[in-house]
Amino acid sequence: MKVKACMTSEVRAINAEESLQEAAKMMWEGDCGALPVINNENRVIGMITDRDIAMAAFIQGCLLGDIPVGESMSKNLVTTGIDDDLSAAETLMQVHQLRRLPVLDRKQHLVGILSLNDIARSYYKDGGKQVKANEVADTLASVCTHRTLAKVPTAA
Repeated sequence: MKVKACMTSEVRAINAEESLQEAAKMMWEGDCGALPVINNENRVIGMITDRDIAMAAFIQGCLLGDIPVGESMSKNLVTTGIDDDLSAAETLMQVHQLRRLPVLDRKQHLVGILSLNDIARSYYKDGGKQVKANEVADTLASVCTHRTLAKVPTAA
């Protein structure tokens, strides 16, 4: 199965200069926990999650409206292609412990997002013909494995 068969194509994205307040609003309105961060050419330059927003507010001790998305986004970008095999995308999610991957077309423009939820729904819709239960479970288990805990930063 190809990524395009199960990805979410109606994806919201935000610019790095926008505030974390705007990102949180977009996530609330879109019922999502992450947004790809794009530049003016619709190219993904990072990802921002609801956890990134909460941690930035805690660590910086500032209002969300005062913190640009670009200061808190993840810049270590891992993406998948619209025509990639789903199994390859799942491997990326497992290795990098990511719940979501931006999906890019051949010109490297954002065309969707692939989430753990998308994969699970595809298994359910597919009846296990192309998306196997053990693959879904392996991806979920790998993503959810605890990392070593780092020292908790203090608020400024």
